[in-house]
Amino acid sequence: MLDIDAILEEARGVHHRAFLVLSGSELWAQQKAEELFQRTWQQSLWIGARETQDQPSEQASKASGWLGRELDLIIFNAFSGFDVDAFGQLSGALRGGGLFVLLAPDLSVWSDYPDPEHQRLSVYPFEKEQVKGHYLSRLVSLISDDQRVSLISETGESRLQDWSHSLADHSSSLDTAFDSKSCRTQDQFDAVEAIIRVAKGHRRRPLVLTADRGRGKSAALGLAAAQLLESGLSHIVVTAPSMASADVVFNTAAEHLEHCLSQRGLLTWEEKVIEFVAPDELIHSAESISCDLMLVDEAAAIPVPLLSRLLKDHSRIVFSSTQHGYEGTGRGFSIKFKAVLDEVAPKWKALHLDQPIRWSGNDPFEAFVFRALMLDAQPVLDDIALRFDPAGCVFRKLNQDELVKNHIWLSDLFGLLVLAHYRTRPFDLRHLLDGPNIEPYCLISQGRVVATALLALEGGIEESLEEAIWLGKRRVRGHLLPQSMSNHAGFPEAIRYRGLRVIRIAVHPALQSRGVGSLLLERLEKEATSRGLDYLGSSFGATPELTEFWGKSGFIPVRGGVTREASSGCHSLMVLKPLTSEFSALAQEMSVRFVSGFLQQLPGVFKEMEPDLVRVLLRFAGSSFQVDLERRDVMDLESFVSSDRQYESCQSAIRSLLLSNMTQGYSDNTDSTDSVEAFNTLVAKVLQGKDWSELARANGLTGKKQAVQWLKNCVQIIMT
Repeated sequence: MLDIDAILEEARGVHHRAFLVLSGSELWAQQKAEELFQRTWQQSLWIGARETQDQPSEQASKASGWLGRELDLIIFNAFSGFDVDAFGQLSGALRGGGLFVLLAPDLSVWSDYPDPEHQRLSVYPFEKEQVKGHYLSRLVSLISDDQRVSLISETGESRLQDWSHSLADHSSSLDTAFDSKSCRTQDQFDAVEAIIRVAKGHRRRPLVLTADRGRGKSAALGLAAAQLLESGLSHIVVTAPSMASADVVFNTAAEHLEHCLSQRGLLTWEEKVIEFVAPDELIHSAESISCDLMLVDEAAAIPVPLLSRLLKDHSRIVFSSTQHGYEGTGRGFSIKFKAVLDEVAPKWKALHLDQPIRWSGNDPFEAFVFRALMLDAQPVLDDIALRFDPAGCVFRKLNQDELVKNHIWLSDLFGLLVLAHYRTRPFDLRHLLDGPNIEPYCLISQGRVVATALLALEGGIEESLEEAIWLGKRRVRGHLLPQSMSNHAGFPEAIRYRGLRVIRIAVHPALQSRGVGSLLLERLEKEATSRGLDYLGSSFGATPELTEFWGKSGFIPVRGGVTREASSGCHSLMVLKPLTSEFSALAQEMSVRFVSGFLQQLPGVFKEMEPDLVRVLLRFAGSSFQVDLERRDVMDLESFVSSDRQYESCQSAIRSLLLSNMTQGYSDNTDSTDSVEAFNTLVAKVLQGKDWSELARANGLTGKKQAVQWLKNCVQIIMT
């Protein structure tokens, strides 16, 4: 066996992490790992199955519980399944000078190993044994080619990690680390000071903190929060995609506030409070939540519309985001949110933390994790993307074998997906490469991927399962759209039809708003039609912009989620584009039933939906309902606008006016700013039943009298 002491001595000398792969049978790998585990370690962790039953081990699914902890030995048993999310999470818990040991089958056969993770990837009717190991094949290549990975195989092959690059790259950063005020690096100290300035300085100076994993940004939030309570602030609110995401903030603050009372999501110290509130609760609670400072951790994993509301509602706010990693994508966050910041708070500040907390820069294990999980995937450069020519681009499906072999296309494609979506995580990479019903399509320009759509083939479920799925007694793995059409929309026969669901669609930022996404959907429609499929469809968190995109592309709504998704703060919307005459009749019936139910539910479960979204959605669904104005309606409208007739007496006519204008669809949609405001006002009052005080507050008016006059003006605008 390799001289582990030599490996660790080199690692400690440069404060880097060592990475060792034990490759062979599981029994052999566990025995070798046990020899390492029995050594003296300050903090150690075993993930996955462990032959020594009386010794502690943890399931990979609980890896998130170790975020913010520091370990100097991690044994990761990949025979129990190579959980890519857990691998990424745990890599950040290993401190400099520590050792990460991966137990794996013989590298020559690992891609064919029946990995337990294949169960998560299989969809009906595929069995887990039918899932291919493209991701593992790529991982094996990375391990084999990386001389900075130590390798021991049961066959006797061994390779000692090459530390020459680490020695050459190693700087004196550890000697200059800044430790005062409990900060462990100068970067972290600067971050804490910047957070305090947001709370104590001028209003409307939001701060955006970005960093790679392991730079101590969440701890900086906790350190600053503790100091601010000590200096007089009484109420700090922390929000994040989940309470678990904010654990480091609370744990750090608790460590630095003596005699505080701390439980998950709530810290009390001398009658002062740090509390966690979920993003959707902050936005949609009946009463606005006020505080001295708002801290938004892992902001990249929260949709930009929701962040925008937080920015507008709170004058002292800090946004913190992981630039790479499973929590979200800082690049998408920075591109999309920067425009909002420039408009709402032009004096915002940005601060990036470069220096790692737990290890030195240029760490070889961090570099390996980035490659293995493609956390460094980037879209093609702007100057190449801008050479895009619709007539000369190539539309094609990239099969999974091809993606594994073509690193450039894989990086282009995954970089676009990461950039476009707030919830991208490492498992999405494995799903892309190994999902048995996954089909990636691309537009290729100058030999590079500039737009992509990730689709899932769904439907074609046997008739014998119709009733059980319709009644909610059975659910097969996968097949989101057909099962939702059956169980939620109430069309049991829908599971028989076959279609492609657009999981994600992403266009290079330099090409957005130029019709490239619509072009990609047009090509996908032709592809699906040529294959005899019945529909294209998608399900997404509905915003006015996304809803308009799908509506203009000819998709019709068939279902809306009655509750908001906690992660996005949005209602989900399911849309379809029929491709066969038989399915077209069914889809149209679904849409009519959806719109009818939606209108009935607007004063209830959809009362807090943004009127702008309601307006766009109804315009989008205009062909699904028809309302005509009668002579008496016109008389009511004219008298309401020009006299003192009560709103309640004319409400039915105003509703008919509003809905009759919704049948225009998108082809005639030339709404001016005034007419958009008018539509939104009528939606809020007439369809959602908002009271006069809510209407006045939303439009900056003083009371009912002004609100009634405002409504009359809105009716006049739409009538003309």
